[in-house]
Amino acid sequence: MSDSGSGNDQLRRAMALHQAGRAQEADAQYTAVLRAEPLQSQALRLQGILARDLGDLDRSLKLLRKATDAAPLDPEPAAELGLSYLASGYLHLAERAFRRALARDPDSSKALANLGALLQHRGHIQEAIECHRRVLELEPDDLEVRCNLATTLVEAGRGDEALTECDAGLTGSPARPELLATKGAVLVALGQYAAAVPLLQAALETGPDDMALINLGLAHHQLGQSREALAALETAVRVNPENARATADLTILLSAASRSDAALRVSAEFLQRHPGERLVLAARAVALRDAGQADAARELVDLERLVKIRELPVPRGYRDHADFNARLAHLLRAEPSLLPSPLSKATRGGAQTGELDPDSSPVLGAFRDALNGELRHVIAELRHEGFERHPVMAWATDRWTLRIWGTVLAPGGHQLPHLHPLAWLSGVYYVAVPPGLGDDGALEFGEPPTRFALKIEPERRRVSARPGQLVLFPSWFWHRTLPFAQAGERISIAFDVMPLR
Repeated sequence: MSDSGSGNDQLRRAMALHQAGRAQEADAQYTAVLRAEPLQSQALRLQGILARDLGDLDRSLKLLRKATDAAPLDPEPAAELGLSYLASGYLHLAERAFRRALARDPDSSKALANLGALLQHRGHIQEAIECHRRVLELEPDDLEVRCNLATTLVEAGRGDEALTECDAGLTGSPARPELLATKGAVLVALGQYAAAVPLLQAALETGPDDMALINLGLAHHQLGQSREALAALETAVRVNPENARATADLTILLSAASRSDAALRVSAEFLQRHPGERLVLAARAVALRDAGQADAARELVDLERLVKIRELPVPRGYRDHADFNARLAHLLRAEPSLLPSPLSKATRGGAQTGELDPDSSPVLGAFRDALNGELRHVIAELRHEGFERHPVMAWATDRWTLRIWGTVLAPGGHQLPHLHPLAWLSGVYYVAVPPGLGDDGALEFGEPPTRFALKIEPERRRVSARPGQLVLFPSWFWHRTLPFAQAGERISIAFDVMPLR
């Protein structure tokens, strides 16, 4: 009894130190508790949280896995394990941990909220909506989840429902800035810019918020109000100098306003602090070109040398590309997350899946393994070709995870100009294309979205789609696909290479 009491006292002291922010002392106390009782689940869980807060993610995962196993009925350790997997970049493992927590307690609002946010992030829109709604049944006043639900409904093409959710929250909390900002963001996504402006301005009355300012800048820009757009984005950058989206948008607007020196200064200062940041690199390339520095722009966006085209080797166990691709096509057509033209994505006139788990099927696992092999060859090639000091290698690493999703386009389908702001390298593998496609349906690099006011047309490069072909490129390269009229489906798998550090 005395040993147990002593252990409880130590745990209480550790928790008090943890709460007081005295991390090293708290960690030592948790260690003392676990020395006496190695499977004390609460100490394991709390020390795992502390390790995550201190940035020691490997240790956090080890502790929280032990805590999860030590308390098989408790959802809390599994929910925390999911958060540490998220912080480490292991999204599939995070999802499994959240689901494990929910298997222990289906009403765990914490696990439901985090699973819903993760599913939304990974493009599993319908299931994310279900999670968000379930949390609100349990906790109707959770404004963060209500905001997440509204933005997820927009992605699903259910804009009226998204506005209804915002209004439901505003009925009970009419002055809450996060709800006003979310409704403003929803209206911007729906193209209702004039209606968005007063809501975003109202959200900012209680204090600056960089994301609300970014949306306000976009709304003003789309309404032709250049001065107001610049003012909003300059404020956003002052509020949060590390916000890449604010810096990139400001760079583009400054360049369009013939303020090239300011555009290049803003982007250069940011890239000094954050080498290789994708949104800002893409914006800087536009500003360099508009400033008449075509060679410097071409060095950043070298479409000839940095777009790599390969034929993916046929994975072991498959007769040829036709056999392998037929199985991939069947899987993609049957994928439950396949969603027609999700609003926040580039796909139009077709459908896009959420992120796919390579461990969920043999054919996806085979694709991942073959792709990883080709990635290693391409990275070695980039080093050999002298790109070691180029921004393309700023995120270079030998450890990465893959985010993979599929796209199925019908005749007339295409993808709008976009880039991949979270990744290091990106690419596409062609599973099926209608016969005789040629330049129709081609992948085209170089052109940014139409909202960019360009003074000088960008260089472009087209790559025709061919089954079995793999195209790799830096994630900040703007790209789109051209519409096609031929009968049949254009099926592809896109991917992002996500560095692990």
